[in-house]
Amino acid sequence: MNVHCRLACLACGLAISSVALAQDATSAANAAQSENIDLSGDDKANPATKALRTTLGHQGAYLVRGDKEVVNNRSWFRLEYSKFFLDSFYVQLDSKLNGFWKKDHRARADKRSTLFETTTPEAFLQYSAAGGQTSVKVGIQKIIWGESEAGAITDEVSPRNYSELFLVPLEESRIGQMMVSVDHFTSYGDLSLFYVPKPKFNKYAAPRSAYDTYPFNGTVSITDEKTDAKDREFGMRWKKTFGKSDISFMAASLIDNNYGVRVSGMNAAGDMELVRSKQRTRLAGVTFNYTRGHFLVKGEVGYKTPKDFADMNGQLMDRDMVDSSLGVTYALGQSNTIGLEAVNSHVRAWNDRIMGIPKNGNSLVLNANFLFLNDNLSVNWLTIRSRPYSSIQSSLRTSYKWNDNTTFSIDAHLIDAQHPKSQLVTFRQRDQIVFRVQYQF
Repeated sequence: MNVHCRLACLACGLAISSVALAQDATSAANAAQSENIDLSGDDKANPATKALRTTLGHQGAYLVRGDKEVVNNRSWFRLEYSKFFLDSFYVQLDSKLNGFWKKDHRARADKRSTLFETTTPEAFLQYSAAGGQTSVKVGIQKIIWGESEAGAITDEVSPRNYSELFLVPLEESRIGQMMVSVDHFTSYGDLSLFYVPKPKFNKYAAPRSAYDTYPFNGTVSITDEKTDAKDREFGMRWKKTFGKSDISFMAASLIDNNYGVRVSGMNAAGDMELVRSKQRTRLAGVTFNYTRGHFLVKGEVGYKTPKDFADMNGQLMDRDMVDSSLGVTYALGQSNTIGLEAVNSHVRAWNDRIMGIPKNGNSLVLNANFLFLNDNLSVNWLTIRSRPYSSIQSSLRTSYKWNDNTTFSIDAHLIDAQHPKSQLVTFRQRDQIVFRVQYQF
């Protein structure tokens, strides 16, 4: 995903555009697995299927520029359960307990020696009549739309966790929401519907943490705008597959994953007062994948109306956006690939009163995926060049499967952002190396 998610924070003529960046292509591939469960058989048909999987892991990250200190020191316990039963039902649970230890920036920001946090991106029950063409899911779910590995073009339904920029893996960044979804499969194409009664919002860095961009230091008062409008979300997607190629059309009525924030005045204590509001936006989009030989060509276009932008006076102005991407991936072998993708984000009726957002934001993305040592060693390289506010972001992610249970990973993340208006300029001293070990049983 370059994703242009925005949280307009205004004070004394300043605006902050929250950073929303691409995750690596390997994570994108993992996250883009089928959204629907195959209910054609049961666990007995595959003796290797485990209903319960438990994961223990630890991660440490060290800043190699700027402060040169430990930024991540954390462990996690993850529980995944899935079970098909009574010929028509399927249950899935994915929940994670994170422990942030001393020296982790999250614990330091909270002034604690230990901080715990739980997340549950999925917890749902699915029903599909044996031999039927329709399935219904109820519970906490994630909706994955789109084909781009560098931008949230049509993938706007599930909010994201941007609390640590692009360092949160894509498959873990989507935030689960309570919803009802229906999938209907026919020879004329697959139809998907969803309904979210109470949508959630993007998650950003905690105050005083290493990636905090909040500029006010407690000198403002924020209130929520009261409204009688319903904030439910709903939408649909139709997808048709032709051999190894496919095309999709989607439409949705959504609450923007970011709050709109505007200045309302000053209170008696002399603090600036901000009003936070929920913004409804409508999405129409199309995506495609076309495979020919070793080449995969993919693209998507998303039209979003309206989107709110902060202006020079601390107010919000509505504009329409057109996001698009076009990419090509070449398969070097059965598993090794190299890809190039161009992304554009265009603000219609743009003017120079809009703060921090250009009329056309462009990104060029290069990614490569390789497997070595009998597929036990995976290497992914991702580089994103963004303009007109020039920045270059590069990530190298490696993972080695020591045995069936244990995996070791080393990542390196580099940021070069000198332009003063770049969304990454605040983090140009955040180059880091990440070490991770994970044990599954």
